[in-house]
Amino acid sequence: MLQKIINFIIYLIVFSLPLYLVHFKFFWIPITVLELMIYVVFLIWLFYSFIKKQKITNSKFYIPILLILFGVTISTLFSADIQVSAGIWKAWFVAPMLFFVVVINSIKTKKHILNIITTLTLSGFAVCLIALFYWFNKDLTYDHRLQAFFLSPNYLAMYLSPILILSFYLYFFVKNKVFKILLIFNYLLLIAIIYLTFSYGAWLGLIGSATLILIFLKPKLKYLLLFFLIIILFFFSQLPSNKFYGFVVLSYPSLKSRLVIWQSAWEITKDHSLIGIGPGMFQEYYLDYQPRFKPYLEWAVPQPHNVFLAFWLQTGLIGLIGLIWLLIVFFRNCIKYLKVSDLKIKILNFILLSVMAYILIHGLIDTTYWKNDLSVMFWLIIALINKVSYCHNGLQ
Repeated sequence: MLQKIINFIIYLIVFSLPLYLVHFKFFWIPITVLELMIYVVFLIWLFYSFIKKQKITNSKFYIPILLILFGVTISTLFSADIQVSAGIWKAWFVAPMLFFVVVINSIKTKKHILNIITTLTLSGFAVCLIALFYWFNKDLTYDHRLQAFFLSPNYLAMYLSPILILSFYLYFFVKNKVFKILLIFNYLLLIAIIYLTFSYGAWLGLIGSATLILIFLKPKLKYLLLFFLIIILFFFSQLPSNKFYGFVVLSYPSLKSRLVIWQSAWEITKDHSLIGIGPGMFQEYYLDYQPRFKPYLEWAVPQPHNVFLAFWLQTGLIGLIGLIWLLIVFFRNCIKYLKVSDLKIKILNFILLSVMAYILIHGLIDTTYWKNDLSVMFWLIIALINKVSYCHNGLQ
C-alpha cells in the first residue's frame, strides 16, 4: 500500500513540475511546492525502505552524481553570496537528486515507466492549454513571444520540447485509434506552442533530435516522425525573414549578444576554473567583467547561455567532470541496449537518447538544466535509462 502511495506521489510530482513557481518560506528557508513534494516522497520512501529492509538499487551513475554534488557544494561554500547559491544548491541539485534516488528504487515495471511518460505528457498538454489562453488574450512579451506563466519564452520551450519527444513513446503502444488521434492532436498542439515561443534553440534541438530518431527507427515508423519534421521545417519557413541571418537559426542580434556573453563567461571561467563562482552568481560576475569588453548588448543575463559553461562556472571543474562522466555513462548505456529484442525497451532507448540529444543541442546556446523543473526532468531521464540498464531482463 505504501509503495503505491510513493508511486502516486512520483506521478503527481512529474505532472506538477511547473509548481516550482509557487514558493513560500518554511520558517526562514525559502522553498517551492515542487521541492516540498520531493522531500515528502523521499522521506516516505526512506521510511518504507527501512521497515522493508530494502537495498538501494545499484547504479553506475552514483559516482558522477557524487562528483557533481561535491563540486556544486564546494562552489556554493566559496560563493560571494552563499544564501543565493545555497538556494540553488538545494532546489536544482539536492532535491532533483533525491527524486532520482526515489524513482530508481520505486519504478519497477514497464507499466510504471509508461505511467510516468503519460503523466508528463498530460502535464505538457495542460501547460499548452493554459498557454493558449495567454495567446488568445494577447498576453505576450514585448517582442510578441509566448511565455504563458513561465519567466521567459525560452523556459516554456525548454519545458515542452522534451515532453514532445517523450510523448512519441506512447504512440507506439496505444492501440485505440481514438487515443492515437488525440495523441497526434497533442503533438500538433505542442509544436504550435513551441513555435509561438520563437525559441530558435528549441527548434535546433528538436530538429537534431528528430533526425536522430529517423536514423534509428524502422522504415514503417519513420514516416510519422518525418511528417512532424516537415511540419517543424514549415513553421521555420513561416518565421519573419528579418529574424534570420543566412542559415543561422538565431536572429543576428541574439547571436551577437550570445557571442559577447560567451566571451565574458570564458574570461570568468579562466579566472575561476577550479571551484567556480557559485550557483546563481553569473549575473554579478558578468557585470563586474564588463569593463573588459565593449558595452554589452544585453545586461540582464542570469546564466551564460551554454549548459557546459554553466556547469563549469557554477559547480567548478569537479562538477563539470562529473557531468561529462554522467553523459558518457548515459550514452554508453543507451547504445548498449539499442539492439535488444524487447521492442518497448528498444524504443524507450531511442526516445531517451533523443531527449538527451535535444537537451545538449539546445544547451549549446541556452542553459537547459538550470531551472527547478528542468533539473528534475533531467534527473528523471537519467533515472529512466538507469532502469533500462539494470532491469531490461526483469522489467515487466
